[in-house]
Order: sequence, then C-alpha cells, then structure tokens
Amino acid sequence: MMVIRLPHMPGEEPAPRQNKFRARRTPCNQGHTHASAAEAGRCNDLTLLQRGGHIRNLEQQPKFTFTDSDGRQIKQLSGQPMRYTADFRYDEAGNDGEWHDVVEDFKSLATMTEAATLRLALFKHYHPGKLKIVGRGIAARGTGGRRKGAGR
Repeated sequence: MMVIRLPHMPGEEPAPRQNKFRARRTPCNQGHTHASAAEAGRCNDLTLLQRGGHIRNLEQQPKFTFTDSDGRQIKQLSGQPMRYTADFRYDEAGNDGEWHDVVEDFKSLATMTEAATLRLALFKHYHPGKLKIVGRGIAARGTGGRRKGAGR
C-alpha cells in the first residue's frame, strides 16, 4: 500500500515555514521586526548608542542597488537589478571629530554562507570603508581599522 504524506491535511492551515537557520522573527524594543532575537538585541544596543550621541540617523534594513562606474544598474542573469539589504545604517562619531557613514550586517557563523560572503564582498567593493560586520562567533570586521584584538 502506498501512503502519500501531505504537508497538511486538506482544509487545515499549513504549518508556518521554519527559517533555514532556525531563527525566529523577533521585535526589538522600538517595534521593528528583525530576522532573529540577536539582531533585535543589536538594534536595541544601537538605539542606546544613538540616545547617547555616539551614532545618529539609525536606519533598519537599508537597501542598496549595485551600479557600475557609469551609474548603470548591475543586473543578475534573470535581468533583475542586483541588490543588497543590510541590517542597519547609521552615522558614527569618529575619533577625528567627523561623522562616518556605517553600514552594518549582523551575522553568525551559520548565516555567513557563500552567498552572503559574495554579497558582502560586492558591497565592500562598491562602497569601500562603510561595511561593518558584527555578530555571534565572528570577530568584529570593519573596513576602516584594526580588528578587535589584532596586533596584540
């Protein structure tokens, strides 16, 4: 006898789709929904830094479209524009007294996939000096200075 398993019984609601990294969408204290509890915690930390005057103009989920040197959009094979959505964007007070544009992506070792690495490398190429990668199990990686603990 052959048994066919359905993902759910006819007439029932399908089970919610699970995240491939087992992360749960979580709201931060400001009410934004983030991909994980850790990312929501980072949003809470950045909000405190903004209140303290260390950063300003905090944005969630900023989108970037890649363009060539002539300003034309770079397209995927499908013809869609190549885009990158970061987790956060803000201005950070530098030691030189100037404000610096920072684009931040929160990653864990599990989410640092080959595709994510490629997107981050492309972003770093087209927007040098802006990207900061923070997260669990990943040393703080910025493009404008030494890594945490480097040279000690």
